[in-house]
Amino acid sequence: METPPSTAEGSDAEVPHPSGVRDLKRVRADLAQQLFDDGVLGPERRAALTRLVRERLIQHWNEADAPAEGVALAAVGSLGRGDMGPASDLDLVLLHDGRTLDDAGLGELAQRLWYPIWDTGLELDHSTRSITQCRQVASKDLAAAAGLLDVQPLAGDDALVTQARAAIYQDWRAAARKRLPELLAASHARTERHGEIAYLIEPHLKEARGGLRDYASLQALSATWLTDKPHGAVDAAAEHLRDVRDAIHLVSGRPVNILGRHLADDVAQVMGMADADDLLASLAQAGRTVAFAVDTTERGARRSLERSGIGSRAWKARRQRSAPRHFEVAPGLIDVDGELALAPKAELDALLPARAAGIAATTGLPLTPGTLEALAECPDLPAPWPAEAREHLRELLRGSNHLVNVWEAIDLYGLATRWVPEWEGVRNRPQRSPVHRFTVDRHMIEATALAGKMRRHVPDLDLLVVTAWLHDIGKRPGATDHSADGAELIPGIGSRLGLSDQFTADVTLLVREHLTLAEFATKHDPADPTTAAALLDRLDGRVDLLDTLRALTEADARAAGPKAWTSWRAKLVDTLTDNARAQLAKRA
Repeated sequence: METPPSTAEGSDAEVPHPSGVRDLKRVRADLAQQLFDDGVLGPERRAALTRLVRERLIQHWNEADAPAEGVALAAVGSLGRGDMGPASDLDLVLLHDGRTLDDAGLGELAQRLWYPIWDTGLELDHSTRSITQCRQVASKDLAAAAGLLDVQPLAGDDALVTQARAAIYQDWRAAARKRLPELLAASHARTERHGEIAYLIEPHLKEARGGLRDYASLQALSATWLTDKPHGAVDAAAEHLRDVRDAIHLVSGRPVNILGRHLADDVAQVMGMADADDLLASLAQAGRTVAFAVDTTERGARRSLERSGIGSRAWKARRQRSAPRHFEVAPGLIDVDGELALAPKAELDALLPARAAGIAATTGLPLTPGTLEALAECPDLPAPWPAEAREHLRELLRGSNHLVNVWEAIDLYGLATRWVPEWEGVRNRPQRSPVHRFTVDRHMIEATALAGKMRRHVPDLDLLVVTAWLHDIGKRPGATDHSADGAELIPGIGSRLGLSDQFTADVTLLVREHLTLAEFATKHDPADPTTAAALLDRLDGRVDLLDTLRALTEADARAAGPKAWTSWRAKLVDTLTDNARAQLAKRA
């Protein structure tokens, strides 16, 4: 967009004050506050703000003495989409046919439009373009192209805007093979720059992964006609992100999209939440939902491109006039174009979700959205779990390379808390420690994935991965000692899953002591025999638990972040572990 010209200096400069936009910033803010006070829901509130701004801009256009045809005022961004917030900026395009007004006439009209808007204090992005220029800019600039997909007429020649919109969509679809990699690259670049909403204490609601920019990209992907845009949960997640954005605008009085720590408590109060942690947990859920929808939609678009290519499986099937082949990978589950789907007439029994999760973690095949919806409808497993279900859980937790993605899918569809109701207490919970880069639940899954790669270092890999999976289950609101609190929850979980008494007892001990090795190694002298003796007393003098705790300590720290597992810390931990082993050897 073009930048505003500098305002003329001197007391003699006159700034026009057309009634259309006069005091618009204040009026919009007052209306937003009134709508919040009246408890108007987000979509209706944003629609009311959009109507206000549209009506004022139409009045402003009428006062600007613009031609009736050949020129139009169009909106993109939040005004074009109809989701304007209390302090959203205005993204406007002065669209022209290239004939009705010459350059001088367009310049004069632009000044009559833009200067009064700047004078109100509103943030304005603007451009003056013909249809051809819009198409040229969209062909070179991905962000501009995605923005122009939302272009909507405000005033003037509506047919001109309709023509521009149709041309932009046609160009977008024709360039789908080029646009898809660009969209993927842009999404990855935003993630590198801004992180993921789900795991940030100060998330950028627009640019971070799972944010409003990603949600807008779903529309852009759908516009290629390569895939459909998902609805339901992802739409609700986007509405929540907009609600929080609106509350940030209201609290700060500015078009801010970052939930700063200094704003979080006030924003939580406006949102009717108990505290900032609850607010962050709700944003984590919304961000995860949007990110998952983007991943699924992008995967569908890539498959469509692959299927349409010469030499693809679908191309060969059309040439041979035969249906594409599906491969059965487990009872009730088939591989369809590299995704795990339900077989025709598959029985939706209680074992199917665990079976599907285990197979997905073992093979790396992503579960299709339709399959996940069906799994969510399956009945609950009986307590205790049957042996087959425990075996599938074992496959899932051992699936180091694919565990994170599979768990993300089944958790978003409600299966995690059905299997382990205690999971709800840690789900999406933020961690205030600067060492941690993930929420409590994601940290445990990351630790489990890392633990699964340590099979050569422990006598029982299942004991290690189950403990890693549950080691911070006590980090729930109000916890004072999460190790002890978590240990109290393990017997109930073990009983429900049908774990043996001895296995459950070992997990309970390791959860209670999962910080002990690191604390003893860093806060005491790891070379002191009394330190090693104290550690062994905590572990009932068992070398198998010592080896498991050593692996768990590393997995826990590495999952927290790079600052938590350094060469210095590793050396201290290994020194204490070696001394403890030496003491056990002497006792034998």
